[in-house]
Amino acid sequence: MKGVGKFGEVMAGEKGPADYEVSLEKLHRVVRSGSQPKAILDFVAKELRRTFPHYNWVGVYAVEGDDLVLRAWSGPHATQHVRIPIGEGICGLAARTNETVVIGDVSKDPRYLECFPETRSEIVVPILRDSVAIGEIDIDSDALDAFGPVDRTFLEELADELSKVL
Repeated sequence: MKGVGKFGEVMAGEKGPADYEVSLEKLHRVVRSGSQPKAILDFVAKELRRTFPHYNWVGVYAVEGDDLVLRAWSGPHATQHVRIPIGEGICGLAARTNETVVIGDVSKDPRYLECFPETRSEIVVPILRDSVAIGEIDIDSDALDAFGPVDRTFLEELADELSKVL
């Protein structure tokens, strides 16, 4: 599997690394299962939220023209942001720059588009094909600074895998 060395190094010494490793292996199997892309994306969103308690809302967006369009989500509420112009908000920034964006306190970032009043932090990981964003994983948390290097590496590995089905 691509990135095992880097992934293992980042997780060394972290509390509960087996959950990330086990989850990534499971999600790789699901992505490679040959199931319909919509079913895979729905499963991934639900599984991420179920497995990691600090992932309060999980969405997977696909790039369509100049917009990000919500394809799958799991959370206590639907979001009003089902279509986001590339370049707008944190999601649009990640898609425009092709880089992961981690915001430790969304209340201090003027680019943040509020979805839920309880959201305190967010991570957005672009799904890249040939170094161009074709989608992204968007995760909100009700905790400040909820996303660390383990989350980032884990989600970037997952995004790489999702590029095969998006």
